Amino acid sequence: MASPSTNDLSNYAQSNIQSYYKTINDNINLQTAAIGDINNKNTELYKKQEIQLQQLKEIEDKEKLLLTRSRMLQISQDRNSYKKKVIYSLIAVIFAIFIFTLVAYIFFNRKIGMAKK
Repeated sequence: MASPSTNDLSNYAQSNIQSYYKTINDNINLQTAAIGDINNKNTELYKKQEIQLQQLKEIEDKEKLLLTRSRMLQISQDRNSYKKKVIYSLIAVIFAIFIFTLVAYIFFNRKIGMAKK
């Protein structure tokens, strides 16, 4: 059996080194591409997060507006209730005056009618 020559060993080592070098370069290229994809996804996620934060702020603003309008409606209903009470009170006073006048008229007419007899 012949032992391999130094030239054969040198060529074999050179071939292995080139193969490892190519594999390492391919891995570096794949990692670079993967890092680029990760950066793109991070950018997309950041944009989506910004949109979501803006939507949350808009929802909070609308909730505040809704609470304000609800309070304004409550105040308006309270005012209308007060006005109704005032109107009903005035109508009751007018009816009381009318009834009192009617009773007084009837009372005095009977008194005058009895006095004439």
